[in-house]
Amino acid sequence: MIIHFWSLPENRNYITLKEELKKKIIKELKNKKYSWKLINRMENKKISIQKIKAISKKEDFSLSLIEENILWIGGNNSRGLSNPKFPINFRTRNGARFIAAIVNDGTLTKESKNGHGKLMYDNFDESLRNSVMQDYMTIFGGNKNEIAFRNTEKKKYLEFSSVIRDIVELVIKDKGPKCESNILLPSFILKDKETMAGWIEQTIADEGEVKHYPTKSYADRYRRAIIWRRSLDVTNTFNKKINKTIAFGKLSLSTQKILLKLRCNLIESEKEILRLMGVNYSLYNLGIYPTIKNKIRTRWQIGITKRENLLKLRKLIKIPSVSKDKKFKAIVKEFVRYKEPLKIKEAILNLGENGKLFTSLDLVRKMNYKQTNTAIKWIKTFEKQNLIRKAKESSYGNGKYRQPAVYELIQDK
Repeated sequence: MIIHFWSLPENRNYITLKEELKKKIIKELKNKKYSWKLINRMENKKISIQKIKAISKKEDFSLSLIEENILWIGGNNSRGLSNPKFPINFRTRNGARFIAAIVNDGTLTKESKNGHGKLMYDNFDESLRNSVMQDYMTIFGGNKNEIAFRNTEKKKYLEFSSVIRDIVELVIKDKGPKCESNILLPSFILKDKETMAGWIEQTIADEGEVKHYPTKSYADRYRRAIIWRRSLDVTNTFNKKINKTIAFGKLSLSTQKILLKLRCNLIESEKEILRLMGVNYSLYNLGIYPTIKNKIRTRWQIGITKRENLLKLRKLIKIPSVSKDKKFKAIVKEFVRYKEPLKIKEAILNLGENGKLFTSLDLVRKMNYKQTNTAIKWIKTFEKQNLIRKAKESSYGNGKYRQPAVYELIQDK
């Protein structure tokens, strides 16, 4: 999705131009006897998008040329955006991540009598806030100083300038709580592998959990999964208030049927993304729960489990949360360690089939190892496990080179 500066609200957004083009426009304005007020504004102040579009229409200065020469853009009294990267291209991994961040843990507030709403991203994870700021600069330009950081006991959030709010509103379209509007996934996300991967990795970072507990009980230690949840407001569906969370299985059959018919637009789109990525998943409705404001919401959970499935996902994404990505990396590392002995065992069984004898050098060639020591280590391991036995000790031949030990399979294995 591409956003040009001329698509923004033209009465409340202003620009300043690079010096060379600005001088050319001012010279033309003076030659054409434009008002002193307009010329002075071009020389010394910001000029509204509305006025620069009018100049472009009357004079020989295309909007594309003007866009290439924007030095700053923003509200008249805002920090704005310096050195903007117009046209803004969201159809990138960074673009998908930024929009996902706003949809997940961000807020595009509704208009009020005091303004046109705010754009914020709220997360206690510093690595995630830094990732969002980096994506911001990659997509929009500017610098970190143009993003306000609000630090309170209950919230740690980034607040973006009004022009970023106006740009993002053209992409997201909906304002207010996503679970009440049942927000749609921006259509461009589903058109590219990179944008789909960006959406999923940011969603796991914001809304998800990487389940990996190597120090806990046996059952938990081997539970490896990635999950995330989405909620939908169902207050109008129920005639009475609830005061506690009720699991799906404890709801009446009629209520279960109602919930099963509901569709969360984000969940439906994320199911399609995972299908296109070739990643299997499970989906559950978890029941209903009350909010602080006495609203009723239902919640779904997407779960991704199983070794090959998680390995496939790992090749496609990197979670922008440092702690969660570290857990995912540990899961994959354990999977690889588990798989290596199986591969080596299969290689040894192939080498020793039909009573054939073999040495560590044969295993080196079979596994494409660079060093013999690795092969020797695994041969000793499987010798201790009684898979193989030594048929002949290593020895020195007539020459000066040492002959490796010879092994054979133990047939009842």
